[in-house]
Amino acid sequence: MAHSRLKLNDPYAEIDWLYGIVASIDAAVLVLAADRRILYANPAAEALFELTGTESPSAGEWHARLYYPDRIQRCVVAELLRSAEAETVPAIALCLATSAGSGVPLSLKTRRLDSRQGQAHLLLFSPRSPNPAPPATESAAELLEHSPNLSTVLNHMPAMIGYWDRNLRNRFGNTAYEEWFGFTPSSMLGKHIREVIGDKLYELNKPYLDAVLRGEAQYFQRTIVDVAGRERYTQAAYLPDYADGRVIGFFVLVTDVTELKRAQKRVGESEASLRAIYDNLPFLAWMKDRDGRYLQANKHWLQAVGVNQLHALNGITDYDIWPRELAEHYQAVDREVMQNRRQIQLTERAFDGGRETWTETIKSPVVGENGEVLGTTGLARDITEQRIAEETLRNYSERLRLATQASAIGICEWDIGSGQADWDARMYQIFGIAQGTPIDYDVWAQLVVADDLPRCKAKLRKLIHHKREQHWEFRIRRQSDGSLRYIQAAAIVGSSSDGEQNKIVGVNIDVTRYKTIEHALRDSEAHLAHAQAQAHLGSWRLDSDLSTLHWSDENYRIFGTPAGTAVTYRHFLDCVHPEDRNFVDTAWQAAMKGAIFDIQHRILVNGQLKWLRERAELDFDSQGRFLRAVGTSQDITELKEIERDLEHSRSRLRLLYARREKAREEERKRIAREVHDELGQMLTALRMQISLMRLRFAGGNAELAAKIQDTMVLLDKTIEVTRDVATSLRPSAIEMGIVPALEWQIKKFSDQSGIACDFIHPENGLDMDEECAMAVFRIVQESLTNVLKHSAADKVKISIGIEAGHYCLEVFDNGRGFDASDARKTQSFGLIGIQERSIMLGGATEILSSPEAGTAVRVRIPAAPNRYVL
Repeated sequence: MAHSRLKLNDPYAEIDWLYGIVASIDAAVLVLAADRRILYANPAAEALFELTGTESPSAGEWHARLYYPDRIQRCVVAELLRSAEAETVPAIALCLATSAGSGVPLSLKTRRLDSRQGQAHLLLFSPRSPNPAPPATESAAELLEHSPNLSTVLNHMPAMIGYWDRNLRNRFGNTAYEEWFGFTPSSMLGKHIREVIGDKLYELNKPYLDAVLRGEAQYFQRTIVDVAGRERYTQAAYLPDYADGRVIGFFVLVTDVTELKRAQKRVGESEASLRAIYDNLPFLAWMKDRDGRYLQANKHWLQAVGVNQLHALNGITDYDIWPRELAEHYQAVDREVMQNRRQIQLTERAFDGGRETWTETIKSPVVGENGEVLGTTGLARDITEQRIAEETLRNYSERLRLATQASAIGICEWDIGSGQADWDARMYQIFGIAQGTPIDYDVWAQLVVADDLPRCKAKLRKLIHHKREQHWEFRIRRQSDGSLRYIQAAAIVGSSSDGEQNKIVGVNIDVTRYKTIEHALRDSEAHLAHAQAQAHLGSWRLDSDLSTLHWSDENYRIFGTPAGTAVTYRHFLDCVHPEDRNFVDTAWQAAMKGAIFDIQHRILVNGQLKWLRERAELDFDSQGRFLRAVGTSQDITELKEIERDLEHSRSRLRLLYARREKAREEERKRIAREVHDELGQMLTALRMQISLMRLRFAGGNAELAAKIQDTMVLLDKTIEVTRDVATSLRPSAIEMGIVPALEWQIKKFSDQSGIACDFIHPENGLDMDEECAMAVFRIVQESLTNVLKHSAADKVKISIGIEAGHYCLEVFDNGRGFDASDARKTQSFGLIGIQERSIMLGGATEILSSPEAGTAVRVRIPAAPNRYVL
């Protein structure tokens, strides 16, 4: 017959069952101590002897109403207990006097019980029929077999219950044996235990059988394959049965704990997977209770605050970790989150060892099923590099205007005085306005969402007043269709051709799609499982057999594979881009030897290219053998596309810069030639004419001779100025080569500034083409200008040469220097111009400086042409 499974995890649960069995039978059961105290009475005994408690007077006088029916006298308990010492004990006929004066016929069976706690006696009183009953036997097995009520109870127990004698022959078994081993209670009666459970299981259980026959109770777990071929997990108990101080048999109780084992395994795997995902999140993650005590944290958070183990968090609050002022701030934010029951996102600035850092933090309330706020959870990430990248990007904003046709960024210029704007095509497209429509401040302000307009005005006022770059976000309603769009803006104050700062140069980026994604992610963020989707993370697990990868649903989506498909390591490698396959496999093999596995690579999904970041933690045993790996796969395709677009924009900007510089040099060359050839010749001819005039007309006129002499002096100065203008536009020495040109420039600088200069160069000069020579000349010219303006140096050393196919230039001054690690110090227009000129020629610039240690500008340019060409 089929039985339901009993789900227990207590190996001693069968003790409770046996008490339950004894309590459910009709016979009265008493257990007496050596001093005649009642140790146990089942409900039938309490009712029969009117016991109200083992410590009550009635408990000590329970036997007063017992008498022998043939002698009509009270029986003596000592006599009853002495009968339990005999090897064969027949049932004793007794009567119990009732309060009504009648007698209740009883049959008494006694047995001595030996245990580690001492000696006791078992008394079993059962109703005696007026007709003679068959003689009682001493076997507990016969008691089970011939007690119909007890057998019925045992047959309905969700466990195998049986009794076996010293010869391992069955004396009783309930109907559960039929389900497990195919034997009915009657068919297994008298069979050896080996015939019932089989040779293999018998050999496994033999040590326990030997032990129970020695009088030792046995408790153990065993995996059994039942008669239907199903594998089942069990907990077993073998309990010895004593008579006359020796073991005459034993009880067997076997419970099915299969579902419990499976549930425990699933819970363990689920907890391990969730913990691995939690630890591999690229954020600091934590959870606190309502009182601010930390409950959970991932490894990144533990490392950041210097806590070694998760259990060390017990009772820790922010006040145990952070300075008091910071801890109070964190606690205040937590209270706001719990009070308002809403998520809060913060971007905070701090200084770590003098270094500026930025952190983005998201805090959310943790709400229980009953709606009660249980605490808070948080995610934080360091966005310092992102902020630095944004700062660098904003420094290029004005130049990006020249690359509008190749970018998706709208660029605009606003005249501060008139409010009139000059928009590119992308700006018109973003705002939904017909291209060419005149734009002024009022037209723009009408499209900005009313709630955002005050913030925009404040940003513009701050920009104009402080002359520092500003960036902000705002919303608009497009003029064409009224749709809501999110705009990210950045702006700086620009200068006109005469140097007056009278305009605003800005960029607008439509970030609606990203905002939509961001809002969707925020809405879905309720607990840790949602954090995986928010981070675009898939998770996976590889066990020690190295055969099958276990993917999460998100991982299947990333790889474009139907959910549930069996995936192997080979299948994963087949998805990797062929050019990255060897790199990924090499990184994995290194991780199997203990290296860190944190890589970026490409995959092909239905012909579409994606970029992934793979991270994993591998576990090994004490012998270094691989146990398992748990990791994450993050789709970073969008980030890579943004990086590619940014690099493309920079490349276009450099191309435009190269064209502008080339055009400027050509124009300087042309003007210098015209000034020198045309204007110079005309001035020289004019001087000759004035000289002839003096000879012809001033001989006898002293006043006219003096005027002519003054004119000649003025004309000579004009000729000299003309030559200086032509030389500054394009030094004539450049025609003789870069070395003579630099010698001329360095001498001129030293004469004008009084700063001593050393110039080191090859004795035979350098064979450098005109474009490269002109760029090197301008770099030296700009470097010397910076020395004069900023360094307060008294000595400069310039060296130029060729090494490994590169022209190598270095300009060093012994001035005050600056902190080269401060990005703001290296972003002056002069240094940017030097860097751009070297990049334009395929070279690179290195700026070395520190406070009070001087500055060195090093430039390496390929000798073979490698130029930006439009």
